[in-house]
Amino acid sequence: MERIIRSLMLLYMGKVTLQSINKNLPGGANMGGITQTVYVAYWDDVDTWPTEPDFSAGDVAMGAAGELTGNLTLKSTKQFFAIYLTDDTGEFKIDTVGEKDGKSFVKHLSFFHPGLGKEALGFLNMAKNENLVFIVPDNNGNLFLMGDALRPATFEGSPDGAGTGKETAARAGISTEFTYKTKNVYQYTGAVPLTPAV
Repeated sequence: MERIIRSLMLLYMGKVTLQSINKNLPGGANMGGITQTVYVAYWDDVDTWPTEPDFSAGDVAMGAAGELTGNLTLKSTKQFFAIYLTDDTGEFKIDTVGEKDGKSFVKHLSFFHPGLGKEALGFLNMAKNENLVFIVPDNNGNLFLMGDALRPATFEGSPDGAGTGKETAARAGISTEFTYKTKNVYQYTGAVPLTPAV
């Protein structure tokens, strides 16, 4: 009998525990957009990923169902690097995709980096066919991770172009868009590893 109960428990997959969702804007903060810095690393440099909610252990609170647990860590000598973007050009967007009973999400990160410096062009050359991971801060202090153990963030193109522009008043630089496909969306509450891992 105990074995049967144990087997039945293993078959049970928890649900999200429903609760009321009230207006929750700490300090009244709900500023749009992202900060002027995003963070990038190579996807294959990740050593460990933060943990998604575990529904095999039973029901999960709504807040826990929208949060990753723990830190993303990188392999020895590896780190995240900051990319500057022009203010009000960066956007983090979440789209729903798929048919009924097959819904998932695509996260989009787009931004404009000013100038055609060799580092910016080198980033464009590297990123076009590379697997990456991004940590994206919004203007309210929340972090969003683009990448997991199964899927990286990938380059989609330059939605607003890259180059000098036509007029002397134009803004020279590169625009980029990256996407990441995921079954669920979460906040990342861990650290951003900006120093080389030991």
